[in-house]
Amino acid sequence: MSLIAAGSAAAGDESAEAPAVASGRFALAALAAGVLAAMLLPRAPVGLGFTVVAVALALAAALAARPVSARRRRAVLLGALALALAASATVRDAAWVVNGELVAAVGLGSLAMSAPRTWRGCVQGAFAAPLRMLSGARLVAVAAVCALPRGSSGQAFALGRGLLLTGALLTIFGALFATGDQAFAQIAGDVLPDALPLEDLPLRLFVLGAVVSLAGGLARAAAIADEPARGPLLRLGRSEWLLALGGLNALFALFVAVQLAVAFGGDDYVRESAGLTYAEYARSGFAQLVVVAALTLAVVAGALRWARTADARQARALRALLCLLCLLTLVVLASALHRLGLYEQAYGFTRMRLAVHALLLFGGALFVLVVVALASDRRGWLAQATVLLAACAGLAFWLSDPDRRIAAHNVERYEATGRIDTWYLAQLSADAVPALMRLPAALRERAITRQRARLAGAPDGLAGANVSRARARDALGLAP
Repeated sequence: MSLIAAGSAAAGDESAEAPAVASGRFALAALAAGVLAAMLLPRAPVGLGFTVVAVALALAAALAARPVSARRRRAVLLGALALALAASATVRDAAWVVNGELVAAVGLGSLAMSAPRTWRGCVQGAFAAPLRMLSGARLVAVAAVCALPRGSSGQAFALGRGLLLTGALLTIFGALFATGDQAFAQIAGDVLPDALPLEDLPLRLFVLGAVVSLAGGLARAAAIADEPARGPLLRLGRSEWLLALGGLNALFALFVAVQLAVAFGGDDYVRESAGLTYAEYARSGFAQLVVVAALTLAVVAGALRWARTADARQARALRALLCLLCLLTLVVLASALHRLGLYEQAYGFTRMRLAVHALLLFGGALFVLVVVALASDRRGWLAQATVLLAACAGLAFWLSDPDRRIAAHNVERYEATGRIDTWYLAQLSADAVPALMRLPAALRERAITRQRARLAGAPDGLAGANVSRARARDALGLAP
């Protein structure tokens, strides 16, 4: 029986018991992950420490619950992808990239605990661990108590209270003796370490508790189960969905025809028809096209749930209309991507533009999956495939080194046009430094001064070891 049963027993289920050995191993692993986090994360830059803590959490989660064989492969795959996302902390320096990857790693690790198949299960599973951290902390405590020999739990609590009381008394009286006698202070200074991180002890205790609670939340996430979908409250008849989807497809087809005319007509066509430059045209409707793509997914999901089909012929007609709508949406996404490219050519790369660029590519891949599912009339795998696609997209994003790509593109644009925004480039992370070294001396100094001052400071240490910062120090001549 799993540790989830132990949590149920703590909640009042008399029939549930947890094996002492399994519970003890999980509790030890969860506490070890918390201690590692408390030692490595505070006062250290983002680096190797986050990846080490992620591995420790994965080990604790593996001891907490073992999925049935039918889901074990998916659980292992999702867990491996979660660790790959967490590895970004060791390789990349850009906070906007690493923070997003770490959040995604937590959600993916939570999903790995139950490896659900349905949309409802995937949504619940992704948020299960963070939302169950409080009950997870209680689960770790229950597991630790269950691992103790019978009758020894009271002695263990008494020993813990005694150690806390001893530490408090020794700290208070030791400090008084040290300040009252120089000889005693000299002896104490020789015996004690040079630097005790007591000034940030509350932060370290908080990190310890948060990581232990997260380990327990991951264990609790294993209880997420696929629930049968509820029947829709509303049904659309054939004439209703046929008219709605037919009209929407006609509108999309008209828009696509206009986009083709723009593509062939170029700048002259845009000036004559809209009175705008190509860059102004690209900026004017880009956001609306992204919203259109998102709403189309909602329309497809709603049609599949609420449209009523009387026979196989009507079902095929519904799928055909939805397939056509998705294919036309792919053209809309291509148009948005083209507009974004025009805007990037005119004004350069930024983090926002690159992130939206990646989001559009992900949206296109997602629509391809939807088309395949509709054409094959097999949609059971779509939720799992979407999760894997999102995980792989997140992995590809940090591997692509976004800040370096932004810097390299803007340097190439400067070499072609002579225009560059060194103030913006100076805000980028150490990931961008090697690409910025290609700039002329005066521009280069303005672009890298901030990173030079930052990287010339205190060394990262083992917990903050980071590949991008090491490369940047080499490029700047700051390597020890």
